[in-house]
Amino acid sequence: MSITEIKKMLNNLIEYEDCTIIHTIPGLIELCYSKESNAFQVTTFADGNVFSYYDVETASDVLYRALNPDKKEDL
Repeated sequence: MSITEIKKMLNNLIEYEDCTIIHTIPGLIELCYSKESNAFQVTTFADGNVFSYYDVETASDVLYRALNPDKKEDL
């Protein structure tokens, strides 16, 4: 998944903030947007930790790196 596709997905979550939309990547992460905290919440399945990211740029960078661990290129 490209960084552009990830940003589009994140912007869609903001646009539909009144709906509960959860993206799951089996065995890796779960992603949703919290209207209450205005943050993207990423839960890692390996340890159950929940991380909050408050802007599209930061969240997309984290997701890109999680989905493409072998890529060494700049975003």
